[in-house]
Amino acid sequence: MEDKNVRLQVRFSQGVSRALVVALILTATPLPSFAGEPPAPAPPRPTLTALVQQAAAVTPLAPAHPQAAATQSGRADLSSPSFFKKPAGIAVLVTLAAGFGYALYSTKHDRIHSPAKQ
Repeated sequence: MEDKNVRLQVRFSQGVSRALVVALILTATPLPSFAGEPPAPAPPRPTLTALVQQAAAVTPLAPAHPQAAATQSGRADLSSPSFFKKPAGIAVLVTLAAGFGYALYSTKHDRIHSPAKQ
């Protein structure tokens, strides 16, 4: 009786494994291969020189605003405060300091005490 149950279990597991293999093959095979039609060829890509000429034809040569000309000539606008003096910059600095402080604290107060860390 027990030998018969083992044989049934082996046959069942072989059938399930074969079904899984067939399902994996069917899902791994790309669906366009079942369609039978080859994909349409991609349009030819433009060359780099054609793209540069197209961009040069569209891009204006003179700056649109006189203020933009001053910043492009190398002079920075010094009337605005730096990033780290603005509220967003101060928040970034506080966050960095808090993270650095927590990293130092956690290295000193770690619960794992191994000889390799000392």
